[in-house]
Amino acid sequence: MSFIESLFAGFAAALQGPGILIMVAGVAWGIIGGAIPGISGAVAMALALPFTFALDASTALVMLAGVWAGANYGGSIPAILVRIPGTPAAAAALLDGYELTRQGHAAKALGVSLICGTIGGLISIFVLIALVLPLGELVLHFGSPETFALALFGLTLIAGLSGPSFLKGFGSGCFGLLLTTVGFDTLTGSLRFTFGRAELMAGIDIVSAMVGLFAVSEMFHQIAHPAGPAVTVVGKAHTAFPTLAELRSVWRATFIGTIVGLIVGIMPGAGATAASFVAYNEARRWSKRPDLFGKGSMEGVAAPETANNAVQGGDLVPTLALGIPGSNSAAIMLAALVLHGIQPGPFLLAKHTHLVYTLFAGLILVNLLMVPVGIVILRLCLLALKLAPPVLVASILTLIVIGAYAGDLFLLNPLLALAFGVIGYGMRVYGFSAAATVLGMVLGVMAESELRRSLIISHGSWAIFVARPASAVLLVLTLGILLYPAVLGAISLWRSRGIVARAADRSARG
Repeated sequence: MSFIESLFAGFAAALQGPGILIMVAGVAWGIIGGAIPGISGAVAMALALPFTFALDASTALVMLAGVWAGANYGGSIPAILVRIPGTPAAAAALLDGYELTRQGHAAKALGVSLICGTIGGLISIFVLIALVLPLGELVLHFGSPETFALALFGLTLIAGLSGPSFLKGFGSGCFGLLLTTVGFDTLTGSLRFTFGRAELMAGIDIVSAMVGLFAVSEMFHQIAHPAGPAVTVVGKAHTAFPTLAELRSVWRATFIGTIVGLIVGIMPGAGATAASFVAYNEARRWSKRPDLFGKGSMEGVAAPETANNAVQGGDLVPTLALGIPGSNSAAIMLAALVLHGIQPGPFLLAKHTHLVYTLFAGLILVNLLMVPVGIVILRLCLLALKLAPPVLVASILTLIVIGAYAGDLFLLNPLLALAFGVIGYGMRVYGFSAAATVLGMVLGVMAESELRRSLIISHGSWAIFVARPASAVLLVLTLGILLYPAVLGAISLWRSRGIVARAADRSARG
């Protein structure tokens, strides 16, 4: 089947049955979740994840993609209207978006955010399709040694998700790896670390753990650090589409935002927040009117919002082609695959071609749906912003418990979600990385199974990993990434000691 035929088949699969309604629901929830300060795109996806149990894999992925895309736009609504970013990535848009609101142009700012974000999202999906398929053909030549080396290389992304402390990030990743050892051994079928509890035979439920680490921990953080009364917003806000002349005036900023979003999205660990601020700065540098930035520039809204949405396609390139998530949202997409019995990794495109093309089609559709749903859902977002924080927190915690239980009708799952919420809150307080833990859980199973399978093939010889060129290159890259911070620190220390020694020598001579 040709590419065009496969893509049309993907559109047919995405639109069959209640597919379009589920996509609309995903986009709507993403916009509302993104508009509520503190509920990021990853948290909105984590909240929706338990409700995908009853869906097939392709529909579940398309729904989560809709939540992801919707949250990218939703975060800009409170940023533009009340100068409170709904998501961290929307912080760059408020610099000019709120100034436009103060000048009476809130509707136009929301329209520029919606249209330019949709343009960036659509372009990023077409780039994703163009890049993923060749990478998928490449990894078809991978065997168990190469797959293990790739998983090990993916685990080095913990360095990018660690925050200020690499050691704490490394410990968080190791914690995620340890969690994957609970339950049945993948090769022998023997039980490990169940402590005699039948509930742990199937292992730690990754959905419950992820919901706890992201969503429940965020609610605990809001309980511990109340934000005060609900914000006051204008009840009659609406969206006004930019004219063709206005779109032409921001084309340069839209182009810069798309390029920056794609590049930063492909770079694991960077994230949409970094992409938005980089795009804002670059758009100001190349603008014909840089003096308007910070004072109500349409370009200052277009660039970060385009980059924010373009990150999605870039982020999914390593996620789908290599099974390596570079962000929290991408990790949740992989968790959805695991939830439906599909092993993420380099063979996803070969074994589940129909699923991948359905996801491609769904990604295009949810980005197109952003425009009509974004216009209709704005009023609900304003109502959500008016909710008192205690009511909002209680409602979300109730939703989490119901969702965690509804998936498998297993009482342990909501308890696990709450337990991991406590763990996630503690990790947040002491500077550990929940994202690194999730990365360890997602890649841990693949790394262990492929390592043991490789050793069985080689009759216990570790030389198989260096005898094959692809695995050897990946292992060298992994070692280089691990040693890079230590080498950089040693060079800085050596230079600082040299400067001190020269200063002491000059003072002694003087």
